[in-house]
Amino acid sequence: MNVERIGAAAGVIWERLSRDGELTLSELKKTPCDFTVDEVVAGLGWLAREGKVSIGVRSRRYYVSLVGEVAAL
Repeated sequence: MNVERIGAAAGVIWERLSRDGELTLSELKKTPCDFTVDEVVAGLGWLAREGKVSIGVRSRRYYVSLVGEVAAL
């Protein structure tokens, strides 16, 4: 796992959330791509650190969505 792959995974996650809206963590891990689950989770962490996604828990499930003006782009 390297920074380039994590960054690429973050881009794919951002695009998917932008297109599909809020998703569960399980749905994100099934994103059709050639990334490992670890790379997807690391990419999600990258986006969270940059303040681009919100992660919440409802009914024992993690939900991920884009934040504020990022979601409006």
